[in-house]
Amino acid sequence: MTSVSASAAVTPPVLYTPMNSTDVYIPYGINGSLYVNTTSPNGTDLFGNITNTALAPPEDEQPPIPYQQWEQIIVAVILGALIICTIIGNCLVCISVAIVKRLQSPSNLLIVSLAVADLFVGMTVMPFAAVRQLYGSWILGTIVCDIWTTTDVLLCTSSILNLCAISVDRYFVITRPFQYAMKRTPKRMGLMVFIVWTVSAVVSIPPVFGWKSPHKPYDCIISDDIGYQIYATLCAFYLPLIVMICVYFKIWRVSSKIAKAEAKSKIGSFDKGAEFQLGRPSHDSGDSSVMPNGCLRDGVTNGGGGDDDGSIEILPKKLEPEKSSRRRFTIRSLIPRQPKLSNTKERKATKTLGIIMGCFTLCWLPFFILVLVSTFCRECQVPMELASVLNWLGYANSFLNPVTYARFNREFRTPFKEILLLRCRGINTRMRSESYVEQYGPVVSHRDSLRPPTDSVVRYNSQGQTVVALGNGSANGSRHTESKI
Repeated sequence: MTSVSASAAVTPPVLYTPMNSTDVYIPYGINGSLYVNTTSPNGTDLFGNITNTALAPPEDEQPPIPYQQWEQIIVAVILGALIICTIIGNCLVCISVAIVKRLQSPSNLLIVSLAVADLFVGMTVMPFAAVRQLYGSWILGTIVCDIWTTTDVLLCTSSILNLCAISVDRYFVITRPFQYAMKRTPKRMGLMVFIVWTVSAVVSIPPVFGWKSPHKPYDCIISDDIGYQIYATLCAFYLPLIVMICVYFKIWRVSSKIAKAEAKSKIGSFDKGAEFQLGRPSHDSGDSSVMPNGCLRDGVTNGGGGDDDGSIEILPKKLEPEKSSRRRFTIRSLIPRQPKLSNTKERKATKTLGIIMGCFTLCWLPFFILVLVSTFCRECQVPMELASVLNWLGYANSFLNPVTYARFNREFRTPFKEILLLRCRGINTRMRSESYVEQYGPVVSHRDSLRPPTDSVVRYNSQGQTVVALGNGSANGSRHTESKI
């Protein structure tokens, strides 16, 4: 956003004009003054008749470029790389949602809206800002200036408000999962996107209808009017920032409570050294119940005495001998498969949102503080270098958003990688396979599961049972005990 007008600290050039017995030295610049020290031919001192007069730079003259040629090249390379990376990163977000079916959810409409806003920041705002930065002034005229500043405020405000809408959406997902799931439809998400862009337009359009200060030659800012500055900064940044901070604090508090409740309600789980006992088919079920395909007696024992503590006994349904001998078991089949819980995904999404919000605050807060300072302190001279750095730091937020998704969100990281490697064909199949492995672990075929590992030990115990110690390259292999039939 372009709301700060900074003056360059350039040493004013000195004009030397010899005139017979009179020497005139005229320094001119932003704060230059006219100094005359002269003596007339008859010896009369003329200094007292001349008053120091402040001279403004010629309004129709372009200010000098603030960089040397090698500095200009370095700045151009850095800004060009930032612009290209911003465009590529946000294009990857849009393409990923377009071709990956599991990303085509209503909630991702807000993410696509954010990516579109950041994409156009990289395509239409940052290139013109780079030209202005390299020349040290605006050289493209008044009409282009009006279009550029309006687009700048529209897109940057939309990017900020999209982040605010995403945080509100995440808040309802965490705090009201069942009620909000019924309302989280594409139509409602589309309405949120529409509201975001409408508010952004309301913030950016007023200067077009005259709520702005007069144009200055070779300068391009949205508006110097103090009323508009307050209105725009409040609507475009400070109010959304307050909403995001409050909402994310509540999200963090609710997520912490959920995590503690889940930790207390967890039951015992299998570990690598657990011992499994496969019992002989029996008619006496004791205190167990027989299911159509076998049963699990007493579930998982979590305590108590006895030799069976910590073990599981599988009582299969009585089968014919020829059928029973062909029955195949795997250790993996004894472990209950638990799909990834949806709230686990939501916590990861909340973490990603927190990182995005942190980047957003670090990028935009310094710039908007500078805007307020320059608005209420008209006499304060803002160095051009500081204003430029803070302005580009805000633009860099449009680059950091897709980078954050690629780093902390696997659902986007994998499509990004596949698209960059030009492996878009079959991407949905690979995504489904990765999701299955993530939830259930790698698939093991029945034939391979019947073949014991090379370092397994098979022996009989005193009760006539076969004990198979499954080796895994360490001393803590799992043991599989089976009755000898």
